[in-house]
Amino acid sequence: MLKKLILLAIFINLIEKISSKNIVCYTTNWSQYRPGQGKFLPENIDPFLCTHLIYSFAKLADNKLAPYEWNDDSTDWSKGMYERTTDLKKINPDLKILLAVGGWNMGSQPFIQMVSNENTMNDFIEHSVKFLKERKFDGLDLDWEYPTGYKNQFTKLVQKLKARYSSENLMVTAAVAAGKSNIDESYDIPALAQYLDFLNIMTYDYHGQWESFTGHNAPLYPRPNESGEQAILNIDFTLNYYIQNGYPANKINLGLATYGRSFTLFVNSINNLGATSVGGGTAGQFTREKGFLSYYEICQNLNAGWTRRWNDDHKVAYAFSGNQWVGYDDTTSLTVKVDYAKSKNLGGVMFWAMDLDDFDGSFCNKGKYPLMSHVKQLWNGGSVVSQSSSTIQTGSAGSTLSTQSTSPTTSRASTVSNTHQTCFNGEGYYADVAANCEKYYFCQSISSNDFSVYTFNCPAGLLFDQNLNICNWANLVVC
Repeated sequence: MLKKLILLAIFINLIEKISSKNIVCYTTNWSQYRPGQGKFLPENIDPFLCTHLIYSFAKLADNKLAPYEWNDDSTDWSKGMYERTTDLKKINPDLKILLAVGGWNMGSQPFIQMVSNENTMNDFIEHSVKFLKERKFDGLDLDWEYPTGYKNQFTKLVQKLKARYSSENLMVTAAVAAGKSNIDESYDIPALAQYLDFLNIMTYDYHGQWESFTGHNAPLYPRPNESGEQAILNIDFTLNYYIQNGYPANKINLGLATYGRSFTLFVNSINNLGATSVGGGTAGQFTREKGFLSYYEICQNLNAGWTRRWNDDHKVAYAFSGNQWVGYDDTTSLTVKVDYAKSKNLGGVMFWAMDLDDFDGSFCNKGKYPLMSHVKQLWNGGSVVSQSSSTIQTGSAGSTLSTQSTSPTTSRASTVSNTHQTCFNGEGYYADVAANCEKYYFCQSISSNDFSVYTFNCPAGLLFDQNLNICNWANLVVC
């Protein structure tokens, strides 16, 4: 019976892997510096929300991969952000975690220097294998913004990375531009299709404070009154352009934004799309960047009385109050975009970024990760499941660990000090005896006395088997 159960579980898992598509999620190492409820750490990541997690960013130093932040790497006295992130694979072994190199702030020059000749390129590749393996990453995501004028060198880099990484079971992916001019000058699309495991198209930032009128961050389609360059600043044009120029749809992940681009209006009462603006909107309380608001900051504004509008040409939402205006995605617009991605037979979706959704569920009144959870349910063919609260008593510390979970997935972890009774044998899985083993939890070590605790529910009719670390038939479990 047990052998049949294990084989059945393996078969079901295999079918799920075959039928599932990519949900790629970027997480950033600077979101740890946001104040208060905006502070985002690896322990805030739901390890079952995404199929691929991409840690952003590493940098190039002396033509080699190098940590960007002071606490990316572990030390003798503390776990670094890299390790705290890759530890999520202990909870979800199917999760792939990649390291992104580059980004807007690093710019193009370090890449240009690295690809300038064969020797520096080869040195980078060899060092990157060691760097990734030592830190337990599953691959490298290239975020060169942008290789304009270096199309051939970028292609060669990708080709050589793929050749070297294949024997190491490492992935090679890339985040690429959405604008036509950058695409034309940067990418040999058919060649990249041969070597990249998948392509993350950054289908956002089409409009922003650099313009003198309000425009949406990520319009799906153009508006009828748009012409020339404006008429191609939309997701539909970008996606079709990549596909028509030779990139397979099933290897493309459609970029989705969990943030909005904001503006200050010239005239308060003229607040439509295309209204005259005089710069970026007021910086958010947590992200603290002019012209930019996280989704949870947008929820704050909506809760404070901002007016929401829908544009049916772009298939997106925007909101305004006084002289402030923001274009953003919500569950309504993301539903349309998921349907669109499915109609194009895309390989997946990609989020920028986890730390910009309402990851703690404190602002939007829709549970944790409302945008990403909504898309995941739609992408996998299901309906959206509302989250319900649950609690676990944590033993001698006398504190309560509050979570929100949707069976059978896990909630975000909470860190608890001195949880000796809950995590009495250290890191690992434990049956929740108080729940008659219908629930179980995973303790992830943060330090000698600190653990992140993730809670799970077994499917109906099964109980957690402490000996096998699986949900087993009730008659086979001693609880």
